Amino acid sequence: MKPAIPESILQQHIAFLGKTGSGKTSTAKLAVEQIVRENAAARVCVLDPIKSDWWGLTSSADGKRPGLPFHILGGPRGHVPLHDSAGKAIGELVATGALPLSIIDMADFSDGGLQKFFNDFAPALMKKMRGVVYLVIEEAHEFAPKERSGIGAENMAIHWAKKLATAGRSKGIRMMVLTQRTQALHNALLGSCDTMIAHRLTAPADQEPVKKWLKANVDKDVFEKVSASLSSLKTGSGWICSGDAQVADLVQFPKITTYDNSATPTGEMDDLQIKTAPVDADKLRAIIGDAVKQAEADDPKKLRAEISRLTAETTKLQRERSRADLDLGNDIAVAADARGFDRGFKAGFDEASQQGAFAFNALRDLTLTMFRNFASSFDDSLRSERITFNLEQKYASASGSPSSQVPRPPAKLTAPTRASSVPARAKPSPAASGDGSLPKGERLVLTVIAQNPNGVLRPNITVSTGYKKSSRDTYIQRLRERGAIAEHGGRIHATEAGVAALGHFDALPTGDALRCHVLETLPEGERAVLEYVAKFYPREVERDPIGESTGYKKSSRDTYIQRLSMRELVEVSRTGVKAVAELFG
Repeated sequence: MKPAIPESILQQHIAFLGKTGSGKTSTAKLAVEQIVRENAAARVCVLDPIKSDWWGLTSSADGKRPGLPFHILGGPRGHVPLHDSAGKAIGELVATGALPLSIIDMADFSDGGLQKFFNDFAPALMKKMRGVVYLVIEEAHEFAPKERSGIGAENMAIHWAKKLATAGRSKGIRMMVLTQRTQALHNALLGSCDTMIAHRLTAPADQEPVKKWLKANVDKDVFEKVSASLSSLKTGSGWICSGDAQVADLVQFPKITTYDNSATPTGEMDDLQIKTAPVDADKLRAIIGDAVKQAEADDPKKLRAEISRLTAETTKLQRERSRADLDLGNDIAVAADARGFDRGFKAGFDEASQQGAFAFNALRDLTLTMFRNFASSFDDSLRSERITFNLEQKYASASGSPSSQVPRPPAKLTAPTRASSVPARAKPSPAASGDGSLPKGERLVLTVIAQNPNGVLRPNITVSTGYKKSSRDTYIQRLRERGAIAEHGGRIHATEAGVAALGHFDALPTGDALRCHVLETLPEGERAVLEYVAKFYPREVERDPIGESTGYKKSSRDTYIQRLSMRELVEVSRTGVKAVAELFG
């Protein structure tokens, strides 16, 4: 018996087109039946995103006997449930042959779940692919729409659908693309199909992509014949057109031999108990469960997230320790000064002299002023406010009465000036500090320099701190003025005074940990571009693939590249973009 679909055509990518009810899905099922029954070792994976139209393959035409031994994952008839995060695991199982016949039913996924699953499934399938797999993509416009609806990860879904269509066949992937809305399907998918099976299409907008495909693949006579009949084809009939196979036939396709659950419901079979092919559900759960666990363990995104979480916790602990050290030093200094002033205060009262009380009062005010001036050199204003407040409170308590009750000088006396009393305290040198008194920006830059005994280049500082070039250079200049650093031959070294000023410090992340940290802190657009470019290090990447991979238009792509260049995270040339070496240790 002559097969309904020529064997030569089944070795190519095929597009099954037609409006709802024209027989499009039944013809695709006919092709799958033919593939499985002619080759016991055949492998087929069906991606069914919306309507759960394919589970009928597992039962006979009348629903009373088992059909083909497909495993159904997800959906109302699923042998096991399916989550949208399992894409990578399922892709690897399909690629390696662990799931030779599978129907991936995504009808129960939430909004965006289809794209999330597919974006993990497709690259895993491409990477692990062995042998030959027929990949059926039902409602293909949901995976690769011509006009995007704004659903998350939609750009990458289009990218991977195009990748499967253009590069999949060389890896053993033979695609069957189905859609009732040819006007909504991305041109790249339809254009990559060698054969088109066209059923009834009545809308001019849906006919237009078909006619464009025909013009590029068949002669003028066939084009006119097919174009004229598209709107009037009977249900179950369609044109098989293939430029490579030199086929252009109008065919009335036979009925499928499995259960037609995609037919329009009539209510006559509502109570029928459909008998399906037996499946060892426990074994299937074990296979999928192990694959999901392994995928999660190997997931670089989760590893990056864990590294980022640990880095954040470490940074938090460092800050808390630095703050505790600073508070302890302040408390010791305040307590010592309070005891000294307490003795002076009591001595003043022992002399019972208003002038003595006034002298104490003036000395206290002067010292408070000195402390305020010293605190203002700190980068953190909250810290200085806390020092001043604590100092005032302790001086008041040391006197045994509120400061407002301290005796005031008689009107004829004048307060001593600063120049005539205690000399002003000089600004501490870096070598004498080591107590966290460096401003935040200078301390972070000095930390990067100090943890590299052989010195660092300026781009290293930019990458490690995240500061822009202008801010980085400002902090370097300030540290040079303090005598904390020295620059020789383009490399910057920490001096002994700088190390003393820095005191204890914990090293910042380097190598892979640094790259993960940088990616986590970048805005989404810049992160996506850098993540793609970094995959090819030390090679340079052309601009066009960056836009195609990330889904950004040329203007947005170039803006993100420019921002990354300003951050000194990429090197840009006339031919492409390359990640900087500092991201790789």
